[in-house]
Amino acid sequence: MPLLDFKEIAQANLANGLQDTFELFARDFFMMLGFKIKEGPDRGQDGGRDLIISEKREGIIGDTEIDWLISCKHKAHSGKAVLDNDEIDIKGRVEVHGAKGFIGFYSTIISSPLERKLDGLKRHFDVKVFDHELIEKALLENPKGKIIAKRYFPIVL
Repeated sequence: MPLLDFKEIAQANLANGLQDTFELFARDFFMMLGFKIKEGPDRGQDGGRDLIISEKREGIIGDTEIDWLISCKHKAHSGKAVLDNDEIDIKGRVEVHGAKGFIGFYSTIISSPLERKLDGLKRHFDVKVFDHELIEKALLENPKGKIIAKRYFPIVL
């Protein structure tokens, strides 16, 4: 049973000054994991990207850096899954932003059609999904994550 209630984070579709909170939470979450934030949340036409983050990978023949396009979908208030038509032209969005991978950052789970779509994209680039359970696990297993959790989920913690 989840400890964190993602409904504590303001809805993204209400223009009340707090509509960016889930994207700000995502930024803080990926910083906690050690990613570098290259492009943070902003308002307006973002070309299908909520964040661009960079991951440094150390290898035997050298270090590389991979940029990830992050797409945030906050549907906890409705309880609905993230649908395949919520994520339009993922491949094109990744390419336009010069990224080498895609991360879905979702406050609910994904639908089966979206999972199939993402699986098909794995032959082109890396694809990862953080649903509410994986986000909670990462937060609560990390001392820095617990601080972030207290900030965004003050009622529960």
